Amino acid sequence: MEGDGSDRTRRRAQAILLSDKGRQIDDISAIVDCHRVTVSRWVDQWAERGIDGLLESNGRGRKPRLDEDEEKQALAWLGEDPRDVAGLPAKIESRLGKSVGKDTLRRLLERHGKVWKRTRASLAENRDEGGFRLCKQELEEHLEASAKGEIDLFFLDETGFGRVPHMPYAWQDRGATLALPCRAGKRINIIGLHSFTEGTLTAEMTDKNVTSKSLVEFFDKFSLAVSKFTVVMIDNASLHAAKIVKAKLKEWEDRNLYLYFLPTYSPELNFIEIVWRKLKYQWLPIKAFESFDALWCALSDILPKIGIEYNVKFA
Repeated sequence: MEGDGSDRTRRRAQAILLSDKGRQIDDISAIVDCHRVTVSRWVDQWAERGIDGLLESNGRGRKPRLDEDEEKQALAWLGEDPRDVAGLPAKIESRLGKSVGKDTLRRLLERHGKVWKRTRASLAENRDEGGFRLCKQELEEHLEASAKGEIDLFFLDETGFGRVPHMPYAWQDRGATLALPCRAGKRINIIGLHSFTEGTLTAEMTDKNVTSKSLVEFFDKFSLAVSKFTVVMIDNASLHAAKIVKAKLKEWEDRNLYLYFLPTYSPELNFIEIVWRKLKYQWLPIKAFESFDALWCALSDILPKIGIEYNVKFA
């Protein structure tokens, strides 16, 4: 369910009233159609800030060239042919009577999460669009709260590395082809927790499989370091949704750590996926694939420097 600012404020107020009447978070979440983590944050904001915690924040700075409806129309035109961004300014000027420069258009697209990249096959048709839209809306609220310092926001996922390089492109001499080492064998698996608030990565490497038990141990350790309301966005992979994990949720929430389970078939909502792509396709040097030890050393060197020397820009 999507809505404007007044609708979100109404739902926040309804949640607070229900909480004041003693209703449980899960019940309130079902009534106001919001994730339980979002409802918990609203209750905390009410306790800390009172009425200010319910209201939408006013924007600052210069007003956009296009109003909200005009921006939606421009994005709709782009959706008709996603490759024809060059023709968009002319269409905006002829249809809306407003002149929009390339830089303004680029900022508009970036603000709406648009990037120029290769298309790929998708399973999006299999997902629950209502759940996806709701999650996206609540993620935007969490991002805003993180930017204001009200919460700490993280994204968790696992990934693996073998000696098969993820490097389809490289500068090479004309007429020659760079041959990369490619070996089967042991893999390195990583549990990664990317901080949207700080940009850093908390990671554990292993040459064994990542299991639900190791994930619980990871969260147990992390939960002891939590200092404020902390949200971790996590997908619904089987090891994440295991009984041993679900049994620990209340204990972690008592420590201010809340897991937000993303809807299925929605990898674009888990920002750590971008970190993994950067790591596999850009940051790992070719020499890392010379041996298992070289790969381990390269990853051990890069992972602690993510957010410091290796950075990701989220559109």
